[in-house]
Amino acid sequence: MSKTAKLENEDKLFKKALEVGCKMAAMQGYPIHDPSASQSMKARALYLFLVEVRQIVPLPEDKVDGQNIKKRLALWLHSALPDGDPLK
Repeated sequence: MSKTAKLENEDKLFKKALEVGCKMAAMQGYPIHDPSASQSMKARALYLFLVEVRQIVPLPEDKVDGQNIKKRLALWLHSALPDGDPLK
């Protein structure tokens, strides 16, 4: 998949990435789930966690914004899913 390709299910992949990533972070002692936190705050916290544990490559400093983080998290989950998964 090219880096500029649009994912078909990007929104669904992003939501699933938040769910899976927050569970993974909590299991490693880094709880992200906060009911009062906005989705963008959770996404940024998850992005920073995944960069820290070297699951994803960090974005350049000038590209760290909500839309790029959302796409990076969706790509992370997309690459982790098996080939037959409906989200892929």
